[in-house]
Amino acid sequence: MTVQTVPAARAAAPCPARALTGAGLAVLLVAYLPVNMTFGSVNLLEPAITADLGVSVAGGQLVLSAYTTAFAATLVVAGRLGDRFGRRRLLTAGVAAFGVASVLAALAPNLVVLVVLRAVLGAAAGLFTPQVLSTIQSTAPERLRTPGVTLFAAVGGIATVAGQLLAGAVAQAAGEHWGWRLVQVVAGATGAVALLALRTVPESRSTAPLALDLRGAALLGTGLLLVVVPLTLGTSAGGPAPVLAMLAAGGAVLTVFARSQRAAERRGELPVVPPSVLRTPAVGQGLIMTLLFFTCYGAFLYEFSALAQGAFGVDAWGAVVLLLGFGAAFVTTSLALPVVERRTGRWTMTGAAVGQAAVLVCLAVTVSGAHGGNPAALQPLLIVLGVTQALMYGPVLRTVLSRTPTWAAGVAGGLFTTLQQLGLGLGVALLGGLFHAVSTAAAGTPGDGLPRGFTVAVTVQAALTLLFAFLAARVARGGAAGRGRGAAGRRGEGR
Repeated sequence: MTVQTVPAARAAAPCPARALTGAGLAVLLVAYLPVNMTFGSVNLLEPAITADLGVSVAGGQLVLSAYTTAFAATLVVAGRLGDRFGRRRLLTAGVAAFGVASVLAALAPNLVVLVVLRAVLGAAAGLFTPQVLSTIQSTAPERLRTPGVTLFAAVGGIATVAGQLLAGAVAQAAGEHWGWRLVQVVAGATGAVALLALRTVPESRSTAPLALDLRGAALLGTGLLLVVVPLTLGTSAGGPAPVLAMLAAGGAVLTVFARSQRAAERRGELPVVPPSVLRTPAVGQGLIMTLLFFTCYGAFLYEFSALAQGAFGVDAWGAVVLLLGFGAAFVTTSLALPVVERRTGRWTMTGAAVGQAAVLVCLAVTVSGAHGGNPAALQPLLIVLGVTQALMYGPVLRTVLSRTPTWAAGVAGGLFTTLQQLGLGLGVALLGGLFHAVSTAAAGTPGDGLPRGFTVAVTVQAALTLLFAFLAARVARGGAAGRGRGAAGRRGEGR
């Protein structure tokens, strides 16, 4: 079932919006930069934060989880708010709040204040991130829409790498106390630059009369919190029993949420996540592919960092340097994606996923072999891995957005980024947990068993990547069938 419009009885007059220009697209991308810059930099600087504030490792994990949890819980609801009240308006409010909270977080005197401000940062990022995607989807002319989505994917990789490099450089120059604080200020200042030029971004909103669906929003937010918090905190949440209890409660709340959304749509309402949109085959499959992609992506970065520091003998900064080739390949390929897709067509994601599965297996074999302790032996494979990941990420993002009706653009952007955060948490919690379990069981000391743990975890990720390839092939065949039916229809009309 393909959803293209809302029922005519519920449709509203379109909100006229001027087309997005190249300058407006640049401003949107700059506004998005601080989201991943903050994530990447604070991940690297967690040890410095815990040392400076005199807190435990669990306290450092709480600093990380406060941001990701609030971010994930805000995304879909923020997409609906933008659809209803205006996407540029929500973008302005979110970027402004992010900038203020960044500066205040840099001045945090203790753990409690920092955690609260990090939660505010996550909510602010969740408020404006869906507006970036939905504005590109709903206001960009055809010539800018595909490059806009491609650049959005590239900017995500650029910001993560830039955040880690910035964190390492500033921390070394400014010291433990001021380093992580200055990085927060830089992230906020980046958003402020975009705020000054947001007038170049056209205002837009949904053409459908969208109600807020407060009950649905509350159920969704609660369910996501109950799932993301234990995945982010892991055993530091108090052991396996509390984690499993929260996950079970989250699953129950999300089940109630799904039923409420179906009931609302049967009553002729437009719920916060319309089931009819999710029943569009390419959208539903694309969102599952998004979850699979980021589960493997988050797990790999976590496992490789642990492997590098435990088995290769480098520090956190050295682990970032080892991944520079991977990051550069991802960014370069993302920028070149339109050229590549002109040759590979609709099978880009499928071929890239099969290639990535092969690369992961080669990494597993290399780490477990004689060259497992030599990081240089892994560099060619890491570069190829960056290429394949870019060829998967950009197309799956565009698949979800392009097959979603324009009136639900905010919902699509919110769902994509929500599953991105959920996948990152699942990857670290489940595959990262497998990595550590095998590492510990393989040898008397965790460091000796890290290559074995990496080999097993990466092999599982290769299997998940093949599942991604299977779904990508279904999407490709569905797109070809749809184009074939459309061509046949046009020939029939001609006769």
